[in-house]
Amino acid sequence: MESKFMSVYPGAGTVALRRIMDAMSLFYEKRSAAHRRKHFKGCEICEDCDLLLQIGSRLPQNYITRNSRLRGKWGPEENSSYLTFQLNRGKSFWMQVLLTEECFFISVNGYHFGKYIHRMPYRWLEAVDVLGEVSDIVIDTYHVSEYPIRLTHSLPRPIPHLYDTAVTKFLQDGENLESEWMVLSSLANMSSKKNFYKSCLPLPFYGKLLEDDVLVEGRALRIEGRVRLMPQRFSIAFQKGQEIWPQPIVSFYFSPCFLRSRHDKVGKAIITRRAYLNGEWVNCTVSRLNTSLRPGGAFVIVIVCRDSYYELFVNNKSLFHFKYQMKPDCVDIVNIRGDIKLWEVVIEGSKMIKKQQRARTAMERAISAWKRIEDPQLKI
Repeated sequence: MESKFMSVYPGAGTVALRRIMDAMSLFYEKRSAAHRRKHFKGCEICEDCDLLLQIGSRLPQNYITRNSRLRGKWGPEENSSYLTFQLNRGKSFWMQVLLTEECFFISVNGYHFGKYIHRMPYRWLEAVDVLGEVSDIVIDTYHVSEYPIRLTHSLPRPIPHLYDTAVTKFLQDGENLESEWMVLSSLANMSSKKNFYKSCLPLPFYGKLLEDDVLVEGRALRIEGRVRLMPQRFSIAFQKGQEIWPQPIVSFYFSPCFLRSRHDKVGKAIITRRAYLNGEWVNCTVSRLNTSLRPGGAFVIVIVCRDSYYELFVNNKSLFHFKYQMKPDCVDIVNIRGDIKLWEVVIEGSKMIKKQQRARTAMERAISAWKRIEDPQLKI
């Protein structure tokens, strides 16, 4: 790249702001070399102009920074994310930046990376500047109805369905110790050294529930994995739709947070569970629970669909119940992300799902009794 500055689009902000409900999405397809930065500026290009958002890659340290500059002074830098580092030297990548009323949404290679709350009025946005050792740059602006735009490798994968397994037996007879230990799928074996480098599913994980494998009473979702050595948090969401923006309907959201003070006991995590309906989070409960989820430890999480609530098990111990806020069979996506290694995600249940029977009325019971009296051989 010969020029220091390239791909400058004066007035790019006006494209996004013609209609309040619309949002602007910027796509970047580049070949990364050593370093690259992207600036979203509020005035003409100069060394001291205000920056609404600077996205910078730190390839040696494997993280991406976000920051703003106002009147020559930088604010606090943000560099944390659920998403693992996606940039490699000499390889192409896609980046999408979505501008909304509240914040910027940033995705890399089809996966949501993070959001950046506006520190300055977004109407100051006048130009987009790209600089650094990158080439083959393509920039476009679009109005989009959902975010992020999925690439082939980031599309949801079908979740397999296993029938009449140890989990099914455990759900039917929780007092059976033999089936109880089978549910763990040899947790001790999972924690052995030979499985420490076991191949894992990519995160964030988007699993699709097929039409015949939806969540109904008697079925359960089993998740096997390992908590990372220095975790902050991870989350599991049952939702309708795979988009990040606008916020999809969430039937059940579960998130343990491992950030703790020095007085907290190891294994005691801050557990959040809630649902998202009609534009707001509902039935939100945050509590500090003693679990067997520990840094570096393997786990088996089983989320069971009961008649009116979800029941969550961690390593065979029931942790809590969560009352349905919507019918679970409306869920079509399972979203898992955070500081874990994910080994297996499956749906388990019996082939014969019992349908809920409607209670008979007094008139129906009377007619049935009369038929039995008239014809003793008739079986009802």
